[in-house]
Amino acid sequence: MNEQIKNIIFDWGGVLIDLNLEGCISAFEQAGAVNVRDLLTGTNELGFFRDYECGKISTPEFREAIRKHINKPLTDEEIDRMWNMELLTIPEEKLLLLAELSKHYRLFLLSNTNELHWEYGYKNAFCRNGKDYTMYFERIFLSYRMHLSKPDPAIFQRVLQEAGLQPAETLFIDDAETNCLAAASTGMQAAHYIPGTDLGELFK
Repeated sequence: MNEQIKNIIFDWGGVLIDLNLEGCISAFEQAGAVNVRDLLTGTNELGFFRDYECGKISTPEFREAIRKHINKPLTDEEIDRMWNMELLTIPEEKLLLLAELSKHYRLFLLSNTNELHWEYGYKNAFCRNGKDYTMYFERIFLSYRMHLSKPDPAIFQRVLQEAGLQPAETLFIDDAETNCLAAASTGMQAAHYIPGTDLGELFK
């Protein structure tokens, strides 16, 4: 890895936590949702999934939008269960890698995510062996709190500014090439991670 690098910014979903998008889509389809794949990827004009990810609507408003879309009186618990099916866990080897990297670099997390996913995910993925995400990352940056999302270059610029990072000294890792290109446009180094491969190889 470039010896100039002092800071590493990790994406969350797909890079650290394993995802089960198909399971989530299937659960919503079985409940009666239509075009759910387009909704989840932000390509449908309804876009309430995207609005939720950017913090434009609250969790209660998100649940109500799902009820309206499916036209069924689903409970909060039913909606949360289907929604959180997208999240699996963080493999132990990645947690060990983060612990080792934190000894040598300043680590940060930048994720396009939403309140339900984050609250569920960090408790079930990071909180293991007496540690939580604060043991690995100096700061976390989440789209729903920032009201910005990748690949908008503004979100990277804000992270750099708020964390006091020099772009040339910062490596960004994401599983979406478009996000990597956006990060690189701000002067950062960027690495495109392919889910399922050895994350540690990026640091050898």
